[in-house]
Amino acid sequence: MKNAVKNQLKKIKEQFGTRSSKAGSYSFLLTVIVLAILVTVNFTLSFLPDSYAQADLTANQLYSLSSQSKVLLSSLEEDITIYWVVASGEEDEYVEKLLYNYEDYSGKVKIEKKDPDLTPDFTNSYTDEEVYNNSVIVECGDKYRYISYENMYEMSSTSYYSSYSSASEFSGEKLITSAISYCTTEELPVVHVLEGHGEAEFSSSFTDALEADNLETETLSLLNGDSVPEDVECILINAPSTDISEEEKDMLIEFLESGGRVLVLSGTNQENELPNLKAVAEYYGISVMEGVVIEESTDHYVFNTPILLMPDMQSSDITDPLISDNYHVIMPVAKALDISETDSDVEVTSLLESSEDSFIKEEGYDIETYEKEEGDTEGPLTLAALATKDIDEDSQMQLVWIASSEMLEDAYNQYSSDANEDFVLNALEKMCEKDDSISVRSKSLTNEYLTISTSDSSIIKIITIGIIPAAYLVIGIAVVIRRKQR
Repeated sequence: MKNAVKNQLKKIKEQFGTRSSKAGSYSFLLTVIVLAILVTVNFTLSFLPDSYAQADLTANQLYSLSSQSKVLLSSLEEDITIYWVVASGEEDEYVEKLLYNYEDYSGKVKIEKKDPDLTPDFTNSYTDEEVYNNSVIVECGDKYRYISYENMYEMSSTSYYSSYSSASEFSGEKLITSAISYCTTEELPVVHVLEGHGEAEFSSSFTDALEADNLETETLSLLNGDSVPEDVECILINAPSTDISEEEKDMLIEFLESGGRVLVLSGTNQENELPNLKAVAEYYGISVMEGVVIEESTDHYVFNTPILLMPDMQSSDITDPLISDNYHVIMPVAKALDISETDSDVEVTSLLESSEDSFIKEEGYDIETYEKEEGDTEGPLTLAALATKDIDEDSQMQLVWIASSEMLEDAYNQYSSDANEDFVLNALEKMCEKDDSISVRSKSLTNEYLTISTSDSSIIKIITIGIIPAAYLVIGIAVVIRRKQR
């Protein structure tokens, strides 16, 4: 019996002494060491801020701060408190990670959670609205801005025939960064919007964009005055349907000659050709040409419609941010501007241009064909221009004329991925001398519009419908033939 036990122990020792058993022991030991390292690293990372310990792998960087937000946070000199109004257990994942990214990035930002069940009266001093869970209040000193949770998500219908909707974009960073800028800015620039001539109303999207960009708006009427009020610095004229008066024309020119700034959106008008308003542009060497611009180059129009232009952007302070990010403006039903004759003291810059294959149809809305005919003025054609004139060492007049009345309509702005709005906002920022522009975009939770020309669309169709299936067919035939030859 004793010998049997000894023999068994000997066999066990021999088994553990084999090469395979030694390799297994090394593997086990190595596994234990790796697991120990992973546990230690994971434990250490738990003490680091989320921005360092977690990688944002979402397609649209939903949890990350954009470069614009980081620049603003890096320049903060005052303390910012962000109150996160949320009941325990109701935290929104996107909002939570975003807020703590602000706090992690800047020591000037502090996040405080406020449970409405425990402090029901906390928000009363900030807003009279119904406050939903995950709403935010940004405060700095005596200034604050309330951000409703409802506004953080842009909704879209899932079906044309259905009342159901789903979140399509997350605007949390856009709104919070704008609120921080608002609270830390002593005096916001004011854009005065001319009224009294059937001007088009701004879409809710553009109104929200103005607020997010911290540009305040006030209405302005020149019908009962002798001159533009002294406190007015920038005037926006949006698609008037009737002309201004001779007196208003003189007031606008006088305003510009004293260093004022005016932005006009006016293209083809069915009711009136607006001679007095156009005279303001002509005073500075910009002549509005009659008719509608037609584009023959398929690289310069969209949706197979030659009057929905996708013009080339010329380099300027207004267009450079869009050019660098590869965005394209869409201009529907545009006129052309003649900037060939200007005074020596006035500098006119072309901002948007059609291609060499474009031309003008003088019939305007009454055109019967998109085909080029004898007598049509040929391109390239200026579609938007900036006129500047130095008044003295400290002031400069600026006039921006955009030859499309429908450019800010929601449909065209959406198709341009908000580039239309950004183009107008960039012009207003330049006129208001606003250096700290906030151009953080909403982040798509689903998809974004891809603005491509008609020619690119045709190429994509040919590749996906023709070339790729044909290539698979050829490869398949080749494989079958090779197999039969074997």
